[in-house]
Amino acid sequence: MLSQLAERVGRHLEDSPRTPKYLCLRDALVELIDEGELVEGTRLPTEQELAAALPVSLGTVQKALRDLVESGALTRRRRLGTFVAGSEGRRQITTPAFTFLRPDGGRVRMLLIRLLKREVVRRRGAWDEVLGECPAGYLHLVRLDRIDGAFDCYTEIYLRADEAGEIGTLPAETLEHDSVLPLLLAQGHEPSTAENRIGHARLPKAVALAIVPELAETPPLGLRLETRYRNAEGRVLAWQLMYIPPNDYRLTLTTPLRQPDA
Repeated sequence: MLSQLAERVGRHLEDSPRTPKYLCLRDALVELIDEGELVEGTRLPTEQELAAALPVSLGTVQKALRDLVESGALTRRRRLGTFVAGSEGRRQITTPAFTFLRPDGGRVRMLLIRLLKREVVRRRGAWDEVLGECPAGYLHLVRLDRIDGAFDCYTEIYLRADEAGEIGTLPAETLEHDSVLPLLLAQGHEPSTAENRIGHARLPKAVALAIVPELAETPPLGLRLETRYRNAEGRVLAWQLMYIPPNDYRLTLTTPLRQPDA
């Protein structure tokens, strides 16, 4: 296991030298789990053993394993160690607005989120037309969403700065464990409808560099999924744009987020 993991981590570090090392280790473990090389119930080496065998520090190992435990991919048993979890124990990876399905029709088994940018935008743009004029500006989040360890999506989220609340100051790690919907709910907002618009679009070059760097010189056609989360009055609370590269997964869309009161 250690030699296989070391080879996979080394490849990630070489291919993505700017990516934090804990994400390289996290992604390598996800790939081995997804490929069936690490099956349910497999006991991982101790954190110290992993740090000694891999080109990463103990702190990096701890951070990567903590992420995977929180996502449900791994489980910890007191005094016994860390184990690969069963699929039924993994956190449900979907949003009420849309769902990815594996080529065999099953739901994706895991989603790993990496926050690339968080900023307040005060210049004018399409966001003020969608969200309404806001003198305080707009909170802009940029993420990489790795679907099932198979491919990355490039996701941008815009919220009014005067309504974003703690989303603008929460630790980055907190924003890497939830979709936009629970973040909105935590701020007291109640989205009731997700309006989805999807179409084919050539990936912008900056997006291609992030998710399919080998094709960045001639970006391929992908999907552009736009989601507007609206409250019961129809006002848009959050605007999300997701760029999806070519892949063999399916995407299902849902409009109502909750049933209306009787």
